[in-house]
Amino acid sequence: MSNLNRGDGLKVGVCGLFCERCPKLARKECSGCAANETCAMPECASSKGLKLCFDCRSFPCSKCGSLFQKGWMGFAGSRKVVG
Repeated sequence: MSNLNRGDGLKVGVCGLFCERCPKLARKECSGCAANETCAMPECASSKGLKLCFDCRSFPCSKCGSLFQKGWMGFAGSRKVVG
């Protein structure tokens, strides 16, 4: 699964956030949208054939809960793992 390129140079992750503005990506705590052990969202979306979590009928679910249910800004500054 790769990030979505909007055509204007900005990439949008499977989580729906702009990669270039993501504090976790800047701190190298996010792998982008490659399958990895610290974030379950890329693999989950890929397994369902989705490009964005927002397109899922189960959104928001436990895999992205700490990102969307508890507030993005609190999560972005934390060391919590998604999913």
